[in-house]
Amino acid sequence: MNAMTGRNGLLARGQVALRAGDMAGARACFATMRGFWPDDPDALHGLACIALALGRADRAISLAGRARLVAPPGHPHLAHYHEVLAHALLACGHGDAARAAIRAACLYRPDDGAIMLALAEIMERTGDMAAAEAAHARAVTLSGVAARVAQARFWWRRGRGAAALAQMRHVVGNAPHDGVAVHELVSMLLAHDHRAEAETVLRHRLAHDGADGQARATLGALLFATGRLRPAATMLRAALRHDPAPETANNLGLTLMALGDMAQAQAMLANARRAQPGDARIALNHATALFESGQHDQARAAYESLLAPSPAPDAATLARVRFNLGVTRLAEGDLAQGWALWESRLGFMPPHPAAHRLPRWQGQVLPSGRRLLVTMGQGLGDAVHFLRYVLLAARRAPVVLEVPPALHRLAATLGQAAGERALHDIEIITPDKNDYQGVACQCDLFSLPMLLGVHAVAPFRPYLGRDAWRPDRHAGPLRVGLCHAGNAAYRFDARRSIAAKALAALAQVEGVTFIALRPDRNLALDPAFMRHELAEDADLLETSRLIATLDLVISVDTLAAHLAGAMGCPVWLLSRFGGDWRWAEAFDADQAEGICPPVCVPGASGPAPASRWYDSVRVLRQPALQPPGRAWQPVIAGIVTALQGWVRRQRRLEQFH
Repeated sequence: MNAMTGRNGLLARGQVALRAGDMAGARACFATMRGFWPDDPDALHGLACIALALGRADRAISLAGRARLVAPPGHPHLAHYHEVLAHALLACGHGDAARAAIRAACLYRPDDGAIMLALAEIMERTGDMAAAEAAHARAVTLSGVAARVAQARFWWRRGRGAAALAQMRHVVGNAPHDGVAVHELVSMLLAHDHRAEAETVLRHRLAHDGADGQARATLGALLFATGRLRPAATMLRAALRHDPAPETANNLGLTLMALGDMAQAQAMLANARRAQPGDARIALNHATALFESGQHDQARAAYESLLAPSPAPDAATLARVRFNLGVTRLAEGDLAQGWALWESRLGFMPPHPAAHRLPRWQGQVLPSGRRLLVTMGQGLGDAVHFLRYVLLAARRAPVVLEVPPALHRLAATLGQAAGERALHDIEIITPDKNDYQGVACQCDLFSLPMLLGVHAVAPFRPYLGRDAWRPDRHAGPLRVGLCHAGNAAYRFDARRSIAAKALAALAQVEGVTFIALRPDRNLALDPAFMRHELAEDADLLETSRLIATLDLVISVDTLAAHLAGAMGCPVWLLSRFGGDWRWAEAFDADQAEGICPPVCVPGASGPAPASRWYDSVRVLRQPALQPPGRAWQPVIAGIVTALQGWVRRQRRLEQFH
């Protein structure tokens, strides 16, 4: 054999393949060596490393043990034979033998930093933290950056986060271009919520090495988490060009979904799922994209498939799957199953403090003198929708209803609009009042329909405001409340809210005064033609008083629509394609004669339907899945036409009077 195919050449090639993760190539080299030299200790060691990497620790013990026995005294690699033997023994649960083997390795190579780190790992995994701490300290004196990173990770696992973070800042300060150290520091910074510092570190890393796909992926995820969606999408696309990791594709899919580009989001998440089919989080995100794209049947099937696999997803992911399946069932009109599955939100949402002290209400009638605490865990729009169920709960027990300050005065009007009196008292409190005297149990507001056994939408009666909304046959322009945007933090807000420039056609409608229904003024985001009549510190009772003076409310799916609907005020609800479950076709009602004329969206099959949740609401749905820039155009066109027709009718009526 020539030099290249001789023993040393085979050994070198096998070691290179092993370090590169090429197990087949490495095995071929080491097996060839054994064919010529059956008891070559280096060949046995190489095969032991492969067996350990492939999960055959028992085979690794046999091979490494043989290598140790046949190696001549003083062989330079004896320490490494003992090291792989120690790892294999530990993998098989032989802790004492593993400790003995790694200590033998240290005796052969007392100044080898890598072996000292192996000692630290094995001591930690077998529960000897003092020995692990000492081994890490010794390794730092031998190995520099790698040992300091390992020591910081050890401190992190031991709950010494501040010390670990200080160590990593020191390491990166001295080795700013060490990629492993930089990424470890970033991971710790993000865990401590030091986002700005993490971003600075990542940008410095990319300035040095623009091809670092992991840095681009992490920075893209950070930009997404901080709401900078377009820069996030750009960064994540660049990361995919360097490293097409499924997690990066997943994050890009989520970013595109938040931007409202559902077609691309769905395609990206489908790619991520194909690349990593066992990742339940990615599958959950893909199913959510299907639902938001209006493909409810496919979404339901995807969620149901995630409930079947073995092993099951982790508890938090499983709770989200069940919750999302519940949303799908609700959108289909199946309230019984929907409410039950919707309860899974309690598995991933932060619990109310009272949940730790008080038993959960199960819908039973309470003994005399005992009260039920009802708390809120979601947004104000959802709260206004579900307040109707508090009146039903008060038939079974006195209620203490805890609401945010903005809702406090409005909630006190519950039932007054229809003259409805609860059987038991309803006390309204805010979270700063935690004196729950006489309270026997608690539940979340959004659990009430499930606990009360409500499986159908009851005939609507106005339930908020001091008086029900009534039409005012006034002269002059129509007064139309307008709410074109919701909370920007909502993950689908790019599809829900409408840019001010897209509403420009409304300004051309004569005979209408548009009045803002959000107290906060934003000159950059609000249409110039919109008038502000609410004080900036207005609460929802003051907002309801303004709504009582309006002829109509036009609103995207946000608090204003629910509040106006709960008062019985006419509402044109602008719903994104495949939107919120409560505006799904399952809850359409027959078109009733209303105060305002019917409104038709070009491309829709007929006039906008009424909603069974609020009989004064007409649901104007986007007729097709489009990017946000085009999605609202037909809806706005339908509104303009309907308003112009209403103004003409109003003027004709004024002529007769």
